[in-house]
Amino acid sequence: MRKVTLGNLVLAVVVSLAILSLYSMWSLPPSISNRSKLVARKDFLQKPKKTIKLSPEDQPMGSLLKQLGERDFDYIRKERLYNLRRKCEKAEEAKLIKKEVPAKKLGHIIVNDQYKVLFCYIPKVACTNMKRVFLILTGQMNTTNPLALKSKDVHMSLDKYLTYLDSYSDEEAAEKLRTYKKLIFVREPLERLLSAYRNKFIEKSAYFHKRFGRRIVRKFRDGVNKSQEIQGNDVTFLEFVHYITDENTMENEGFNEHWAHYSALCHPCHVQYDLIGKYESIDEDVNFVLKDLKIDELIKFPKRNATYRRTKTGDQLESFYKTIPKDLLGKLWKIYRSDYNLFDYPYPQFLEKFLAPEDEV
Repeated sequence: MRKVTLGNLVLAVVVSLAILSLYSMWSLPPSISNRSKLVARKDFLQKPKKTIKLSPEDQPMGSLLKQLGERDFDYIRKERLYNLRRKCEKAEEAKLIKKEVPAKKLGHIIVNDQYKVLFCYIPKVACTNMKRVFLILTGQMNTTNPLALKSKDVHMSLDKYLTYLDSYSDEEAAEKLRTYKKLIFVREPLERLLSAYRNKFIEKSAYFHKRFGRRIVRKFRDGVNKSQEIQGNDVTFLEFVHYITDENTMENEGFNEHWAHYSALCHPCHVQYDLIGKYESIDEDVNFVLKDLKIDELIKFPKRNATYRRTKTGDQLESFYKTIPKDLLGKLWKIYRSDYNLFDYPYPQFLEKFLAPEDEV
């Protein structure tokens, strides 16, 4: 009989742990069926049947492709889809979602018939650059360089070249939703909100200063009298958050598209998206799409540094949100919590310093 030494026992334990580690790396949680494991490794256009959980630690930040490799990053894309479907199924069971959304509510979805692809754009989520790509795909831009299209023109004079899903009948829209590839890109919600504020109220934006800034200052700034002339170009972040969290804002006028919920713009529980891209991994996700559409040799997606000159919003989160009182932070979190939940964004680390999850009001 072979004698078991301490050294042999330690070696056996190490080998067993290594095998378990490798197995867990490529396996889904035990609650997911074997069939779901196979589906998770199919092409990203397959509609998800089951969902699995993506932990906060796995949220894409930086160059995930370099950190994980193509196979792992592709796996994360599947997780995003499955998680969304699971959340939507729960919402449907709780009767929180309307059964149908008419085509007239799908005005944020861009249609390209040649490549049979639909893209729901969300302002402040690489919206301008993605529109540049879809403008080039129309074949009417006389360029394949996205940066040759000026930002202002993309949203104004050139917008007429894009086709939106709300221009079709309900039947036509339903057919395209059924047969075309469907893409959506999202971003950490409170980072997106701050980006909207910086872009529309700190930078020069005459329309937003006049349309929103004046009213915000009159209502939420102390010491302003009715006869005083207001420019609306010096709205503070605290005043902006007061406006967002004010009950009358949503009830009487609704949210502008730059700070509206993802569900209001893109209806992720009605549209069966085939790919969820994230701003945090925008380069990898967009390059994946370009390759899938076989246009990666035609169009090169602009790098962030090529289109932005100011400090990244993500680096400014704490300095802005620390100026907001705890009660308003709680209201703000409740407003955007559904966006965090649907797209598996964890509770913001920067927010924990001022409002711990258990302190929500």
